[in-house]
Amino acid sequence: MNNMVFWIAQFIGLIAIFLLILSYYRKNTNEILVIQIVSAICYCIHYFMLGAFSGFFICFFEMMRDYAYYKSTKDIYIFLFTIPFYIFFGIVNVQVFIDVLPILASTTDGYFLTKSKKFVLVGSIISHLLWIVYDYSVKSYSGVLTCIIVLVSNTYILLFDKGLEKRDINTHIDGFERK
Repeated sequence: MNNMVFWIAQFIGLIAIFLLILSYYRKNTNEILVIQIVSAICYCIHYFMLGAFSGFFICFFEMMRDYAYYKSTKDIYIFLFTIPFYIFFGIVNVQVFIDVLPILASTTDGYFLTKSKKFVLVGSIISHLLWIVYDYSVKSYSGVLTCIIVLVSNTYILLFDKGLEKRDINTHIDGFERK
């Protein structure tokens, strides 16, 4: 890979992180959604430029899946609908073992998003542990940074947020407030 392309990809990944963090400071659900979609598009470009096609396809698919979760309350049906797509991505795209990790991460994340409260956080931690290995192996350093931020924040919430049982974590998936 060209050195210039590598650094441009890293810069685009940093823009994606910035947008993702910015989205959590927005109050309006539609603003959150738009900012997170732009962030996901940046991540897709980032992975594509790195030649990390498994990350690209899964990131693109997660963007659509999360939007479906946002628009619907039928989470388990959405998850079941996504399984053939994960299988398809696995058959078409996996060239080496590391390419399986984003598929496993996304499947894990999708399943846990059908649960509530602590399970969503636990699923996110498992998912991001898989992503961090993939991101490091494909040199997605902004992806590694994103995973670290999510892992630290979700672990903190699990360990120290006494109000966790009183709130329904499932009402906020990736910053989207459910209707």
